[in-house]
Amino acid sequence: MPTANLVRWSGLISLLAGILFALAAFIHPAGEDLAAYNSPRWVTAHLLGWVSVMLMQLGLIGLYARQVEKTAWLGLVGFILAFIGTGFAGAIQFMVATIIPLVAAKATAIFDQARTPPSFAVPLLALGFGLGYVLFGIATMRAGVLPRWSGLLLSIGVSFFMFAEVSREASLLSGTLPHVIGDSGAAVLGLGLAWMGYALWSEKRE
Repeated sequence: MPTANLVRWSGLISLLAGILFALAAFIHPAGEDLAAYNSPRWVTAHLLGWVSVMLMQLGLIGLYARQVEKTAWLGLVGFILAFIGTGFAGAIQFMVATIIPLVAAKATAIFDQARTPPSFAVPLLALGFGLGYVLFGIATMRAGVLPRWSGLLLSIGVSFFMFAEVSREASLLSGTLPHVIGDSGAAVLGLGLAWMGYALWSEKRE
């Protein structure tokens, strides 16, 4: 298959990834407590999230390849950080979809300890997934190859999403507020990614 076709198909992958990422956030139960982990929607939401970030990682390659000549060093740095961060996010999604729910159901005494991430997890996620997509979105806006507004949505969405994640882990916000902010950010991020993917998929082949 020609390289141009592979890049174009990555647009369809990104479109699907964006839709699934937003959908996972929409069905995610409010909160991160024991009741939320035991909710029937918890596993579904995080399995969808895991599939979405795996597709996101694949689609990111084509999105970068399509505009590589225009994004310069900013696009390269954003791509590398986002690619690594997305892989890390996938590992987290898979763990909280499979292992932690078992702990919540069978070993509640160690639930809080099991769901507490290691000290490097949140900074690594913020540096990779967060900063990576912010820079990639800015590079997309500057390049002008794909819709500039999609790059803006990507940067804004991931900023809100990561702010909610960091605030939750640092206990800066309580109640359902981090959930509302995070889900709103995920929806905007998913919309931006889906828009990028659709623009790439719908391009006329030369």
